[in-house]
Amino acid sequence: MKRINLVWCILLAMVIGLSSCMKDVSSRDEEKIAENEAAIQAALRADSLGSKAVRDSTGFYYIIKTPKPAGLKAQIGDAATIKYTGYLLNGTKVISSTVDTKTEFSFPVGGYQYWGGIEIGIFRMRTGETATFYLPFYLASGAVDRVNIPGYSPIRLEVEFLKTRTEVQQIDDFIAKKGYTVSERTSDNLVIVRANTVAGDTIGAGKSVNVKYIGRTLDDTKFDEHTSSFITGSPNTIRGFDRAIRKMKKGEKAIIIFPSALGYGKNGNNSILPYSPLQFEVEIQ
Repeated sequence: MKRINLVWCILLAMVIGLSSCMKDVSSRDEEKIAENEAAIQAALRADSLGSKAVRDSTGFYYIIKTPKPAGLKAQIGDAATIKYTGYLLNGTKVISSTVDTKTEFSFPVGGYQYWGGIEIGIFRMRTGETATFYLPFYLASGAVDRVNIPGYSPIRLEVEFLKTRTEVQQIDDFIAKKGYTVSERTSDNLVIVRANTVAGDTIGAGKSVNVKYIGRTLDDTKFDEHTSSFITGSPNTIRGFDRAIRKMKKGEKAIIIFPSALGYGKNGNNSILPYSPLQFEVEIQ
């Protein structure tokens, strides 16, 4: 009995300690939020356009520097493309969209999973506009130290909104860029680009099939490569992939492309962001 009581005492102490730690974390975050707000307010007073800043209920501040009333607004599921440079409030440059040969950054609107302030900001802008965002730490890189951004750092982000594209526009741009000749396109934008001609019947539903494939996003980032056997029409297969395979013949090779509604949708999957159209290089063996 004494042993049992001792165990309960230890467990109770652990619970009390954990509760105390959680209160400390909450208290520290609240303190840092107040510090961020004061620091951003000071930065705005020093900014020549600071008096034009608009604050929303999240603590996000923005200044539209170059208005373009005729520009397009981003919609949920679009791919927004921006240029950006980020600074600590002391002026130290810490992030940029310019990496290697790339100067632009595209992300799925409504599905971006990292800097929340970027997504909040893009809804305040139109294509062709430039803006300054002032982001508290919880809308930027967070409470943890990054490579060159200390934890709890507020960030000033200079942003240019270049373009916004629907998934259909992304697919059309991809096909044009690759110079593909489309063999078949359905009303819901499942696209098949056949690489060879094979005699015989299409595979159809309920058939065992062996497929060698490479899966990529439309920026050619590879996320999967396998040779897989499955029964066509199975509910656990990606819809766009399964439907394309059923339209093909044994021995056929093709590039298949489809929007996120036929892929991983608004939730994404592992390394695949929400609202991502996909491409697969496939060979029916």
